[in-house]
Amino acid sequence: MSNNVAAQNNTQKGPPKFLSDAASAINRGEHDKAIEIFKQNIESNRFMAYSGIGDVYRAKGNYAEALKWLNKAHEYNPNSTHIVESIGLVLSKLNHNETAIDFMCKALRNQKTILGVREMAESMRKQGKGKNAAETLEKMIVENPKGKFDLMFELAMLYEHIFQNDLAEQLFLNILKVVPHAPSYHRLGCLYMRIGRMADAIFYLRKALELQPGNQNTLNFLAVAFIKSGQIREATKILENSIKKESVDISMHSAYLYHLHLLPEVDQQNIFEAHKQWGIKQAPMSLANLNHNNNPDPNRKLRIGYISPDFRHHSVGYIFDKLLTEHNRINFEIYGYANVEMPDSLTPKFMKMFHKYRNVYGVNDDAVARVIREDEIDILIDLAGHTVNNRLLVLARKPAPVQVTYLGYFDTTGMPQVDYIITDELLNPNETQRYYTEKLAYLPGGVCFYHPHIDLEISPAPIVKNGYPTFGVFTNNLRFNSKLLQTWAEILKSVSTSRLLIGFDGGSDPAVQATFLRDFEKFGVSKERIKFSGRKVYEEYMKQYETIDIALDTFPENGGSTMCDSLYMGVPFISKYGSHMNERAALTILSRIGFNDYAVPTIPQYIAKAAELAKNKDKIVELRASLRKKMTNSPLCDSKRLAEEVESAYRKMWHQWCQKTSETTI
Repeated sequence: MSNNVAAQNNTQKGPPKFLSDAASAINRGEHDKAIEIFKQNIESNRFMAYSGIGDVYRAKGNYAEALKWLNKAHEYNPNSTHIVESIGLVLSKLNHNETAIDFMCKALRNQKTILGVREMAESMRKQGKGKNAAETLEKMIVENPKGKFDLMFELAMLYEHIFQNDLAEQLFLNILKVVPHAPSYHRLGCLYMRIGRMADAIFYLRKALELQPGNQNTLNFLAVAFIKSGQIREATKILENSIKKESVDISMHSAYLYHLHLLPEVDQQNIFEAHKQWGIKQAPMSLANLNHNNNPDPNRKLRIGYISPDFRHHSVGYIFDKLLTEHNRINFEIYGYANVEMPDSLTPKFMKMFHKYRNVYGVNDDAVARVIREDEIDILIDLAGHTVNNRLLVLARKPAPVQVTYLGYFDTTGMPQVDYIITDELLNPNETQRYYTEKLAYLPGGVCFYHPHIDLEISPAPIVKNGYPTFGVFTNNLRFNSKLLQTWAEILKSVSTSRLLIGFDGGSDPAVQATFLRDFEKFGVSKERIKFSGRKVYEEYMKQYETIDIALDTFPENGGSTMCDSLYMGVPFISKYGSHMNERAALTILSRIGFNDYAVPTIPQYIAKAAELAKNKDKIVELRASLRKKMTNSPLCDSKRLAEEVESAYRKMWHQWCQKTSETTI
């Protein structure tokens, strides 16, 4: 049969026309038409026709039929890497795991380029076969000494993605012992940042920049590392320099917007103007296609699409998990567009809860927008805003008639293509509308929601045993700033026996600790009163609340999920709120459980409230025993309430679009 293939290929001048015809049909979404074209040309080129039919069935999700046709192609050309890879992926979908692994590993070994190796290893990882890919790469390194460094780098990245951090670190270091390699310096810096070794992260990211000066991706990560290590001004220099360039890297530009929220001296108007400039520069209206053919029936079943990088273990993922569980499947058909870089154990749960789940990670913006249009989505909801791995440029193309931003980012997108932002009246009083390119859409019971992910008993307040109060802060250290540390120092000085525990990703790094301790000593607090903790797995993190009496919020940007964790563990939470949405999370959360007086508008009130409570042991003990019940009985923990209010908001948005459409067509 292989001779037959050779004969066919020798007589063919260029790609057969039926391939381009089938490709055009696929691009139009006419998969059945493409299959028909391939079948009509089986006699002229069996291998290409069989391969094409199998690929189309695979794209449609009909894996059994795909396997039948791919096997036919494999009979004609058993050495085709593409066919071997496709059969492996299809077998994996059909849960024929052992045979799938054999085919995938063979495809990996047959790759002719390092890019092919990377893509195949990534495909295997996404199918849950990352360890098998790693074993195959290890053998390939031994067998290919000339190309071993490229293969070692691919294996190190694979280890990162399957959370084998120690093995990844060792491989990167082994490469760097032999050759200066900017990508290895970069990845090693990112790895150290993820595990909380900020000084090492900064060192290796700087080494990468020595070899590749001006690399925007590395500069972006270096800015984040500076912020996480408390060096806000260093981060500001990088980000401000980046957006002054004529061609601004979009991820750097979004990082700059998020960073503005962390600076106490930047007011709401300036933040809004910066977001609008992002929209003008990165997502101009010229990208948008405003023509939509959706049926303008205000009361029909709606097709809702959610696009997010966080269908995984993440604070957004935890909230959205409960919303998705409660969603009304009678009135809404729900699609998921996942831009998840590193799927984890929660991702498969999300995949099952959508009517259709589409992985769009790595797919270009035009293609994703086209798929959303083909899916006839009525309302598209962004769950990321300007956070990492967002797909705002998909929304810039306006693939759905109604577009919304919600949950992931407490501010405007700066894009007129996004019609609404879901919020509440405490987060965004009516007078704040002028700071949003979107219309404010209110949820009566509040936009925030909390569901505990672990069942831990309430422990006694440590003040009873210790004889002194312990304050605690567990948050993303991006939120730290000098004014905040000075305020915490004033609280500690107001309660002379008190202690402070600060927990964050870089908290176990001695160099980072030293930076914080110098600031506290400058503000008049001895280092003996300050303790640190680093990155923790979830249960260990939650158990830290057993060691503190009172939690302190950050400002200008408030905490969110950590505040709810604190309240659930019986630890009262003191916050200072401001005028901006991201400065008012505590106000809306505390108000839902009847503790709005623990959110105050000024720094002196914040200091006084914390000191007053710290001196009242009986009140601390009482709150320890009562907070959880008050919280779990409140709207904050009512997922059914949240889903109903969100769905009501969607229906109102849809009614308005239908009304506007009918007025336009009259």
